[in-house]
Amino acid sequence: MGSKMETLEIKSPTKKVKVFLVEKEYDESISELRHNLEEWKPKLLQRPSPSFQRFLRRFILNNKPHFATEELGERTKEEFYQSPLAKIFRELNIPFFPVDIDDYAKSYLLSEIDELKEQLNSTLKRIKEMENQKVQNENLEYLTEYVRYLEYEIEHKSEQIDREVRVNWIAKGIIDSSEKVAKDSEDELVGIHICSPSYMTLLEKKLDALGVYVRQVKVKYSYSLEGKDYHDIRSINVKVKPIIKSSKRLPYILFFLNTDEIASPFDVCMAYDAGFDVVNTYNNVSVDLAKRLVQDAMFSRGPKGIKRTCFFIGGRDVEKVEKVASTVKDTMMSPFKTSVIVDPRGAYTTAAAMVAKAEEALRKKGFKDLSDKTCAVFGTGPVGRIASVLLSKLGCKTFIVSLVSGQAYVANVANNINRKYSVFVKGVFAPTKAERLKIMLDSDVVFTAVAPGTKIVDGDMLDKLNIPKLFIDVNAVPPYTIERLQPKDELKELKPGVYGIGALVVGDLKYRTEMELLRRARLSGGGFYDFNYCFNLAREILKEKELLPEISVTLRRI
Repeated sequence: MGSKMETLEIKSPTKKVKVFLVEKEYDESISELRHNLEEWKPKLLQRPSPSFQRFLRRFILNNKPHFATEELGERTKEEFYQSPLAKIFRELNIPFFPVDIDDYAKSYLLSEIDELKEQLNSTLKRIKEMENQKVQNENLEYLTEYVRYLEYEIEHKSEQIDREVRVNWIAKGIIDSSEKVAKDSEDELVGIHICSPSYMTLLEKKLDALGVYVRQVKVKYSYSLEGKDYHDIRSINVKVKPIIKSSKRLPYILFFLNTDEIASPFDVCMAYDAGFDVVNTYNNVSVDLAKRLVQDAMFSRGPKGIKRTCFFIGGRDVEKVEKVASTVKDTMMSPFKTSVIVDPRGAYTTAAAMVAKAEEALRKKGFKDLSDKTCAVFGTGPVGRIASVLLSKLGCKTFIVSLVSGQAYVANVANNINRKYSVFVKGVFAPTKAERLKIMLDSDVVFTAVAPGTKIVDGDMLDKLNIPKLFIDVNAVPPYTIERLQPKDELKELKPGVYGIGALVVGDLKYRTEMELLRRARLSGGGFYDFNYCFNLAREILKEKELLPEISVTLRRI
């Protein structure tokens, strides 16, 4: 007697799991579910190209996964384990598992569609007979409408099985595969799922809801040619029907504790886009108010619910923000601890992006590490201050420069930075063009984080600069801070040996860093996410980009 149908019960993984969804070159589809009259292709084309295989091997070596999965589709398990991808995982000693909808569940669900198809064929046959007999029949109009209904039912039932039921089974298979290797692995598991293109977003949402950290990996190819309404099938009461058993999902809630009068819409929008279900903002938050809010949030949700709660501390005044953040952190107690994000008006993520882009630029141009460079940071606001801290922590000789407030002011700023963060930054007052030029001549890397619309470097100054030199700007409001440098420029050569990175390039990394920061804080249920974390995360994002090189394929005529 054959094995029984497995019940579809989806549970969150017992350990932290990070899954790379690697987009394959074709859909591992099930022919009966091709409801969009998908173009037929030879089966020989349903196999990974040599270029994809080479990419996958490099990706595995770079990311060192503990397990891997792929949709089985219509292949047998023998065919699955004889595939080129299975060979790669076998050679690299990575457990590789087929995942897909249970055979019994698929057979039952497809039998419903087969019945509808039989009715459709029978009805079409009757209509054809009536046409051949050239007989006007009052039932013809009804039969025509019935055909449309059957086509609609077939299409939408197929889509529901394909995009809901099958996706749930695949997600279950991925989590089950992680459990198979969990005993022999560390706290966090890394997996790779070779994913059909049409399932990338669906699987990401499903796994994310189950607490899995997901990263989509899409391979970009460049080629060159040398020479030239329906019934819900889940409600059908049949013994063998698959049932999804999962506990009621608690919503992800972000409490935005803002020290200003009005919270930043930018951060609120990003929080929703990062997957939070609810974002509540509290303005003019003091240390005392923060303590009361945290206590109310902790005890209202319990130890389980607090893990789906996150605190985001923002505001223009960095000192106030950091005091509130420290209070939030100290107020929480085990087991009522959860994630705390600190990013005063985006200063931490912006400063982190600036410094990380500088490191990347120096690597690309073959210069030494940033750590032995002399760096000047123009601007004493939150971004400039935190950028100075990060640079000093890296071992850079760091100057923070004020244009208008006087030497006593900037010296006091530097002293406060040094005392608070245990670094060494020197404050310099440079109100004139000549004084600014002198600082730039003495620096290897220049960061500009001054007020929007403030121009501090003109063409004449650029022409007098020694080389090599790198400028990084965060001002996207004209007039731009540095002449010849536009916001979209990335490593533009402003003069031979002098390069610049524009504000929108930095802003793109800042955006990705904050988005990833929010996602991780939401899923981890713990941790303190400050500027140090932001900087390491920005570095990680740039490193991931480097590990995903574009594949170029050259076609040669034989």
